[in-house]
Amino acid sequence: MTGRPVVRVLKAAALAAALISCSSHLSVQQCLSASEKSFVIGVGRDFYEGSDSRGYLHGSTGMWEALTYLDETMTPVPWLAESWESLDSNRRWVFRLSDKILFHDGSRLSAGDVVESMKRLMKNPRYDPAGSLSYVESVKTYGDRGVAFTLSKPLPHFPKLVAYYGSPVFKPECFDDMGRIKEPVATGPYSLKEVLQGSRLSLAAFNGHWNGVPPYEELVFMAIPDAQTRAMALISGQIGAVADVGGILPEQEKTLQRNPNVLLKKAEVATTHLLVFNCARPPFSSTETRRWVSGVIDREKFLDVFAKGAGVAAADPYTPMAKEYAFGLIRPSRHPMPSEIRNYKQKITIILHGATLQRWPYKDIAQALQALLQAHGLKVEIRIMEQGSFQDSIKAGRFDMAVQPYTLMTGDPDFFYSYWILSDAPRNCGWRNPDADRLINEARHEADGQRRKDLYRRLQEMLNQDLPLLPLYHDVALYAHRKEVRCFQMDHFFKPVLKVKDCE
Repeated sequence: MTGRPVVRVLKAAALAAALISCSSHLSVQQCLSASEKSFVIGVGRDFYEGSDSRGYLHGSTGMWEALTYLDETMTPVPWLAESWESLDSNRRWVFRLSDKILFHDGSRLSAGDVVESMKRLMKNPRYDPAGSLSYVESVKTYGDRGVAFTLSKPLPHFPKLVAYYGSPVFKPECFDDMGRIKEPVATGPYSLKEVLQGSRLSLAAFNGHWNGVPPYEELVFMAIPDAQTRAMALISGQIGAVADVGGILPEQEKTLQRNPNVLLKKAEVATTHLLVFNCARPPFSSTETRRWVSGVIDREKFLDVFAKGAGVAAADPYTPMAKEYAFGLIRPSRHPMPSEIRNYKQKITIILHGATLQRWPYKDIAQALQALLQAHGLKVEIRIMEQGSFQDSIKAGRFDMAVQPYTLMTGDPDFFYSYWILSDAPRNCGWRNPDADRLINEARHEADGQRRKDLYRRLQEMLNQDLPLLPLYHDVALYAHRKEVRCFQMDHFFKPVLKVKDCE
């Protein structure tokens, strides 16, 4: 194996000391001129996910790879698997691996390695929170380079379920009997060198990568939670790029556009921002109340004032990049204020996850909602919480409204409906409808493309009727890099796209 990566916890290090590229005394341009040796990307969160996680590091780091990926139309495309086919009416799927893939330690990827990685996810449901592999009865090698999944029920969208976070592949020797990764040995273009938890990740180029030599000898991800600090680090040349969903706030756009050393760009990403109602208790247990609130919210105005050019008003509950299932039916209409909310005397609580406030204008949106409801005589408070308290409050139903992001990671509507709407969904917030459950379960296994599309249209019509949640806008992420950085892009899943050779 390669040398064991160093993982350290950096509790109170000064941010200035962490913002280092090749040298604390060199600019990005000086660093990159030395044969593209080092490149530093600033992000708004910690990309270290830990040993007890699916991928150890966030997928944007390029350390690990999966069987498939999704293109900008949410269609699965080859990654570790160069092809796949469905057998037995979508009850069996066979993925054929490329024979050019090496692990970071130089050993060749085998079908057995992929099987063990999939079994790791299946044996440990915490690594499969959306239940993407819950219908897999067995996974086995199939010939020399094949991996065969046998399902309990047909899943026509299975290649989407194993995309990206659905099938991270690691060398089996690197995880223990509980599925925890002792040290990550994977197949990506970069291998892990060092982790300063909460601050900095350093990765080394893997020159044996199947897609060629990576453009930088070292890739560094800096966790910079404060949005202003991220922008200033880019302007000053301490980092080469800011690239992540929510990495640059809309109000920073003009400042960065005016800077002669910075290129500001936009990318449509698969993230949608939702206003979630607690349908399990008053006042939002009332369909009429949810309809009224949804109708008085001017989403176009919210978008213009708060998100500016960094979003598109949402008429679908998930990204319209999934074009086949983007029906545009979520269009709340005006309704009279119902008596149950007009006479409501208790305080309405809007909760926010504190870590999101330096990545999206959630606080401004919540304050606008507060003012809107207070103008109608209601009492409203906003609570900003740390991650644990926020998640506990959602799970226990200790809130009335919440603003939060959602990314359609599989590109398929079932990923949304099974996560938010199904009665036993992980994020169901009190709206339960037997007819919706039946349609969700039917659509999941429907092989006929047109019928499946019709089922999801009916589900979206139900959402528009009852509005258990309100999609506010689809994210158009702002990202930026120094002008001397060549061919830098960010894709629809906010992964950096690094190119130096064959620049377009």
